Amino acid sequence: MNHHTKIPATAFILIGGESKRFGSPKWAATIDGQRMIDRTWELCDIFENRFVVGKEKPNAISYPFIEDELDIQSPINGIYSALNHSKSDWNFIISCDLPLMKNEIIQSIWITGNHKTDALVPMVKNYLQPTCGFYHKRILKLILQQIKTDDLSLHGLLNSINTETVNLDLNEKEFTNMNTAADYDGLLRKEKTQ
Repeated sequence: MNHHTKIPATAFILIGGESKRFGSPKWAATIDGQRMIDRTWELCDIFENRFVVGKEKPNAISYPFIEDELDIQSPINGIYSALNHSKSDWNFIISCDLPLMKNEIIQSIWITGNHKTDALVPMVKNYLQPTCGFYHKRILKLILQQIKTDDLSLHGLLNSINTETVNLDLNEKEFTNMNTAADYDGLLRKEKTQ
């Protein structure tokens, strides 16, 4: 796939977490002088459309924004809100705390995945990466049913639909997650030594 061919899907960047462990909004953290939200927005320029999804629109974000539709604190809310809003069959969901992600990896998930399934989700060292995957709009009702039973687990969702996992063990570094302030400090230290 060359850079001129956009992936025929809509990208949704999740910023909805409370960032309790991180201590401040992750989307506003800067790596190499660039906010995480801006890095992730640029990363998703390989899609036909892109939106940011969260609880409410921060004044400091000017990108097209969708508010979470349900009053629950879970990434499944972001996925539900994204699919409910989307006009695309396929939708890419990414959380804004993957500072080392590259668009070549996103393209490889799309290219190698089986598009007859309900979801294409990376697997790295036996860990699913549900907040960096593709979801088909057909699962919208199933997500709502699952939420109504108070099951907010993304792994529960992926087990209940036709999910194809894409092995990306060789790209473990790119899936480095910025969950805590210590994770962030570690990334900044690595960046200075490179």
